[in-house]
Amino acid sequence: MLKVLLVDDEAPILNNLKRVLPWQEMGMEVAGMARSGMEALRIAEVEAPDLVLCDICMPVMDGLTFVGKLREMGIESEVLLLSGYQEFDYAREAIRLGVKEYICKPIHYEELGNKVRNIGTQIRSRQYKDKLYNSIPLFQELPAGEETHKKTPEQLMNQAVKYISERLNHDLGIEEVAGKIGISSSYFSLLFKNRFALTFVEYVTQQRIEAAKFMLASTDKSIAAISAGVGYQERRYFTKVFQKQTGMTPKEYRDLKDNAADR
Repeated sequence: MLKVLLVDDEAPILNNLKRVLPWQEMGMEVAGMARSGMEALRIAEVEAPDLVLCDICMPVMDGLTFVGKLREMGIESEVLLLSGYQEFDYAREAIRLGVKEYICKPIHYEELGNKVRNIGTQIRSRQYKDKLYNSIPLFQELPAGEETHKKTPEQLMNQAVKYISERLNHDLGIEEVAGKIGISSSYFSLLFKNRFALTFVEYVTQQRIEAAKFMLASTDKSIAAISAGVGYQERRYFTKVFQKQTGMTPKEYRDLKDNAADR
């Protein structure tokens, strides 16, 4: 069973999250419930949850600060944000912290359930791949004369993902990222494909489109500004890539999310 941590300062929402969703049917269990970021950190340290459902807007410690602290503790739980915020900076920070999913309040529990199921599938798939991935022989190719500091494949890929997430609005290439973490391009490609089951280009495109989806639904920034913010300087090309990935244009996606929020 995957462990889930629920975090919201509103008790009715917290109780509904536990009661309404069919956790056992989804192969999950609620390992803890918290009404503040500090309380959630204490539970996370003990339970090491696989998935965290967390409100952004909470007193004392907001959801993004909580997720940042979670990452500092080395806890790599998947996070699904419950978001009522409309600010561009919050979207960018969430993406930097590795938050891939969100749902806007008021909560539509059928949509939430679908997202939780999808995340559960991703977690189980990743756990299986990690077993294979960590069996890859450990080596690093460094220039002659340099001292080799051994790092696990997981540590190397965590470095790569952090670097990519911080530079989604820049041109990115395998050579640049591999050089940044100190390994050869060929070894980087091997580790990356085994870790994510995607090529480098496919992964970067996926992350950019996820960032754009978050911003389209959560901010009133223009599509051109969002396009540039995720690394596409030409709006027409951004629209083409977005439509290929999602089946709709950025405007259609934004309109769909706006209509859903109005219901």
